Amino acid sequence: MPKTVETVDLSNTTGAYYAPATVVDAAKLIHIAGQPGSTKDGQVPDDYESQIHLALLNLRKLIVASGASVKDIAKLTLLIVDYDAATRKHTRHIQRFLSGHRPAITLIPVPQLAVPSWKFELDAVIALPTKPPVPAPLPAAKEVVDVVIIGAGLAGLSAAHEVLKSGLSCVVLEARDRVGGKTWSWPLEDGKGTVDLGAAWINDTNQSKMYALAKRYGAELIVQNTEGNCMLQDFNGRCTPFQYGELPNFDNATRTKLAEIRDMCEADCQALDTWKPKETALDYQTFESYLRSRGADEVAMATATVWTRAMLGQEPRDISALYFLNYCKSGGGLLQMRSDRKDGGQYLRVRQGTQVFALGLASSLPEGVVRLNSPVQAVAQEGNRSLKVQAGGLVYAARKLITTVPGPVLKTITFNPPLPPTKQVWIDSLTYGYYTKAMMEFKSPFWTRKGFCGLTQSFIGPASVVRDTCSPADNKYVLTCFMAGDPGREWAALSTPERERKLLDQLEHLFGVEGLEKEFKQMITYEWVRDEFSGWGCPCTSLAPGVLDTLGGDALREPCGNLHFAGTETAGEWKGYMEGAVRSGERAAAEVVKDLQAGFVSRL
Repeated sequence: MPKTVETVDLSNTTGAYYAPATVVDAAKLIHIAGQPGSTKDGQVPDDYESQIHLALLNLRKLIVASGASVKDIAKLTLLIVDYDAATRKHTRHIQRFLSGHRPAITLIPVPQLAVPSWKFELDAVIALPTKPPVPAPLPAAKEVVDVVIIGAGLAGLSAAHEVLKSGLSCVVLEARDRVGGKTWSWPLEDGKGTVDLGAAWINDTNQSKMYALAKRYGAELIVQNTEGNCMLQDFNGRCTPFQYGELPNFDNATRTKLAEIRDMCEADCQALDTWKPKETALDYQTFESYLRSRGADEVAMATATVWTRAMLGQEPRDISALYFLNYCKSGGGLLQMRSDRKDGGQYLRVRQGTQVFALGLASSLPEGVVRLNSPVQAVAQEGNRSLKVQAGGLVYAARKLITTVPGPVLKTITFNPPLPPTKQVWIDSLTYGYYTKAMMEFKSPFWTRKGFCGLTQSFIGPASVVRDTCSPADNKYVLTCFMAGDPGREWAALSTPERERKLLDQLEHLFGVEGLEKEFKQMITYEWVRDEFSGWGCPCTSLAPGVLDTLGGDALREPCGNLHFAGTETAGEWKGYMEGAVRSGERAAAEVVKDLQAGFVSRL
């Protein structure tokens, strides 16, 4: 589709996130009045960056309601109270919102806005396309089934099993040449052992779905190593050991404050409704604002930053406090989700790799149900009880569709009719941070000889968290480094030799060893931010302030006509984990089966 907005650059502006001028090819221009950083009922947070998030959400809602997109913004005007040219905090959030689009932008520092509590306001000019795209009717279907499922990850494969169990027919359309989605197990070069490029941990208590699959498909489980000391790397790079389950060895006042903030987060997340979180006072501000407004000092802030980086690849300033606390609640709470011991989110690993689950589910489906190399391009709902799906050059007809792909992937599919504005705003608001794992393989587990369990956390990076992911039965000795958030993004920009050297330097410092290059065998990593079929990120999307409060906590998983939504980000329990993916697939399948069986009864 041709662009409605073209940039005009000067010789010195091509690298800027904005354009000095734009040219539009539009049938109509939409002039959007100043949007402040307030909630739908007029509440305004004290925090400046939280107001920026809310103002951008208000702008997004108007853009979607007008039938346009962010790419149609021709001009933005920013009004900022007490503007600080040294920090320019707005640029980070504007750039993330624009996602590479470069409209003309004017910034105007002002002493005060119309309401004294407002610190940020923006208005926009939007160019509506001259010829709005009208999807062509899909050709006649080559195959007819009851249900089409998009995605052959754990959610999609679990949904297929439930659909077939009810007596209905289905196909599973997978864009990749493999099953598993973000579970992808990679054999080591010597053929001994595997590493998991994506999801890697389960437990055997509150993750009942995954434990049942482990038993069904013969997964050999490895208990996560927590024997020995952990290590903290603080602001100045100093490394201090501490016992697993205890707070690091700060001074008493710092430890007391850190425990207070940790316990406050735990209590606040436990108070939330898992499925339908609702608390404007938490959702109208960032997680960083929430922490600072409750007295978090710099150590507590740095510790909480390790949480958000290691769990979501996000910085606390980029996500809603309500979203993060609800994410924790989905896994039983902050402490349980972060735990490497019994009942925790990182208790058990799989010797064969976690892709064994998807491979097992796929192999136990009837032949022909799973269709690889079949990316979905278009979905057309035709009447009350029928739809068509175009994928890989073929068209399928069905009565129901279950999509299990991450929200950002839905933006690559043409829906006719378009998704409702509420659903579209939600999908457009979903973001990934930076997150990948670098598996550093060594000849021996040198850290255990030094009395360490391998678990570390760092305030400065490049790795925010390190975990032991050895498989002793395979003589495989690996430290998995979680490269996340801003330090991870900086590390990713380096060459491969530079990235390896950075991590070896950090690991030498963390564990008090020298000459690790003699022990080092290889680094294995995969850049999920370049994977279009995962939505350009992992492990789970996040939301900035205002979305949950405006649209409702369950808006993403609510059906639209004959479209049903699954995937780990839609899960109520264990969001972002394999357990959440399986539960979401079963939930969506139950919705579909209930609707279709009700249709059978009504016709008798």
